[in-house]
Parts: sequence; structure tokens; C-alpha cells
Amino acid sequence: MKKTLLFLLPIVFSISLFSCSTNEAVTCYLPSNTTTSNSPLVPGGTLLLNATSTYSPDVSYNWSGPNNFHSNLQNPTINSVLPSMAGEYKLKTNKGICESSESTVMVEINAPNIPCNPVKNTMVFEKLSLGPLKFGSVYSSHVNDDYYITAGSLEATLRIEFASNIIPIPGVYNICSTCPTSFMKSNEVCVSLNYVSYSHANSGLVYISSLNGKLTATFCNVIFEQSPFTLNSSATITEN
Repeated sequence: MKKTLLFLLPIVFSISLFSCSTNEAVTCYLPSNTTTSNSPLVPGGTLLLNATSTYSPDVSYNWSGPNNFHSNLQNPTINSVLPSMAGEYKLKTNKGICESSESTVMVEINAPNIPCNPVKNTMVFEKLSLGPLKFGSVYSSHVNDDYYITAGSLEATLRIEFASNIIPIPGVYNICSTCPTSFMKSNEVCVSLNYVSYSHANSGLVYISSLNGKLTATFCNVIFEQSPFTLNSSATITEN
């Protein structure tokens, strides 16, 4: 037994000589992330937050933002945004004990400044003796690859046609000058009017908003070339 002790003593001494201990915390940092969004948005739109991480897909995500927003998705989506949801969105990623620095992206949500305010479901004409058109029926539909908002009365039909068959998100759309719609971009619309004769607008903006699942379209001072006169028109139509 003594020989055994004599043999073990140098080993124990060697271990104690070269070992050490510390109470310092281990710190591990990940590279920062790239964060983007589809801001600016109008109320009712869909916010898309996007993150790119060097260590993806092995990291966990931790988003935070206004209105106590939190998400562990890499690319979270927020539907039907409100102005109160605007502000700074922050992201950190983790992998084990390692954490990235905080990345941020600013989100703007503002109602567009629409330069006219026609009465609901009414179309008015500038510098003409024509009275306003009042639409009793406003509905949406999709046919083949296109989505429509149609306003009708006994006198006229106004139609706004979008480039895809999905429900359009709120925003500002450019009127396409080269209908048919098979050549339109996602941010363009075709606006046609069947009143006195059939015509479509060649330029202008259409403002799309949504409230309680009902779409509203507004345009201001949009020109329709109809024989024997030109119609300078403004309208607001909301789904019934």
C-alpha cells in the first residue's frame, strides 16, 4: 500500500500544479444581423420583417418592437398594421451561449395624403355640368389572374383591375397606361369607365385602404378621354 501511495503522489502534485479555476463569465458574440422591412406602409397594410444571419439556420431569433411585439420567427409578418405599430423593431440572435449585437430597422406607417375627398361611392367631374354619379353597388371579384373592384349604377360602371387575383394590400397604385392588365406590374392598376362611352384612364394614382375587411379605392383628378369630351374625375368607392 505504501508503494501505491508513493506512486500516486507525484501525479496528484502534477495535476494541482497545472490546473486553475476562474469565476469570470464566458462571453461569446455572434456577428450582427441584417434586418430589412417593406416600410413605408399605409394603415391596413402587411408588414414584412426580414433577417439575414451568417449562422442561419442554426440560430434562434428574438424580435421585439412597438405595442409589445415579440416574435421568434426569422421573417415575421404583421397583418392589418396600425399607425401605433410604427417605430423601431429590434432583433438579436442566439446560438448556445453566444448572442449577437442588436440590429434595428425603422418602420413607417402613415396614411397617404389624398388630395381630394369625394363622398363615399360617388364620382364627381371637374369643370363640367355633369352631376355626380352615385354607385349603389360596389363589390370585389377575381376572374382568372386578375382581381377587380367594380362600382355600378344604372348610368355607369367603374372598374379597377389589379395585376393578380389576390386581395390587394393597402397602398398607393399607379394607373397603367397600357391596359390590358397582362402587362401590369404589381403596383399598377387599370381603371376603366363605361359612361356615355367606354374608356380607361391613362395616368394618375389610386389609393387603396381596408377597414373591417372592406376595400376602399380613391382617386383624384383622373382623366378619361371620351368622345365628345374629356372627363376629369374623382371618386371614392367602398365595398358594400
